[in-house]
Amino acid sequence: MQKFSFLIHLPKKYLSVVLLLILAFSLITPACAEEQENAEAEDNTRYYELSPPFIVNLHTEGRRMRFLQVRLQVLGSPEAIAEVQTHNAPLRDVIISRLSAQTRDSVNTPKKKKALQLEIQGEVEKVLEDLTGKKQIEGLYFTNFVIQ
Repeated sequence: MQKFSFLIHLPKKYLSVVLLLILAFSLITPACAEEQENAEAEDNTRYYELSPPFIVNLHTEGRRMRFLQVRLQVLGSPEAIAEVQTHNAPLRDVIISRLSAQTRDSVNTPKKKKALQLEIQGEVEKVLEDLTGKKQIEGLYFTNFVIQ
């Protein structure tokens, strides 16, 4: 009761308003916490990094070698992430094939990188659908993209 000792010093006309606010706050707080817990329980998507990073030779016309290093993360449910882990080899194969077919000019702008990202996501979804019967992942993201 020491928490509310300040109420003794309030004029009577404010006392009822303060008590009403305290009561309302104590009723609303548990409801908000429960609502937040329900929202978190419904959204159980996770990010998973495909590792090690992908390092490929870019397709070039000249003698100079160009390399591309990419880190990727997939977004999906825990079940989808488990499928990605299970089928890691065919997924890495299709990603490496798609990345190594690129040239420096085909990935040198943000728009082209986004197109490549969506292309790889489509390929990954297709492989997972062929292997599991479901689309599985919700997204695929570049978390590092280096051309040398």
